[in-house]
Amino acid sequence: MTRYPHLPPAVLRLLEAGPWEGTPTSLYSDLEAHRVEPWPANPVSLSLWLKHHALEHGIQVDFHHTGERRVLRLARVANGLKGASEPKHSATIPPHTDAFWSFPTWPALLEALPALLEAGESYYTLAFDLGVSRISRTVPASWLPLVLREWAAQYPQPREVRIYRGEVEVSTVWPLG
Repeated sequence: MTRYPHLPPAVLRLLEAGPWEGTPTSLYSDLEAHRVEPWPANPVSLSLWLKHHALEHGIQVDFHHTGERRVLRLARVANGLKGASEPKHSATIPPHTDAFWSFPTWPALLEALPALLEAGESYYTLAFDLGVSRISRTVPASWLPLVLREWAAQYPQPREVRIYRGEVEVSTVWPLG
């Protein structure tokens, strides 16, 4: 469990418009509209969290100095769907294996769905993490858009959404822990 559970979705929402660059103080200020406690106490604690935890949430961070100030560059990490061009938002987390694709939000998955369906599988297993539980369902490829929209409406803020090729017992490949 992350120390700041509301921070990753807030940063990912900020990055929906594209990469972000600025000082830790300006980032802290830009994220203030999404503030939900627990929250980093100041720009330094935000920078430390980014340094140690951002990548595991699909956020790429580059720290550098301009000579006068410290600057951060943030971007979403692309998921590397084979043969797919990188989506506008780069709204995906790199997969942990070739067996699945991983996304931080429903819109990110919906954006990548056409390229994913080009893989030609008949069935896919859709799973998502709510933090306290995981829900999964194996569906025909043609049902994916409908199921995704239903689940997105019912569970608007998953921690992660995964798509597995074929029928998969999710509890064995993605155990709670």
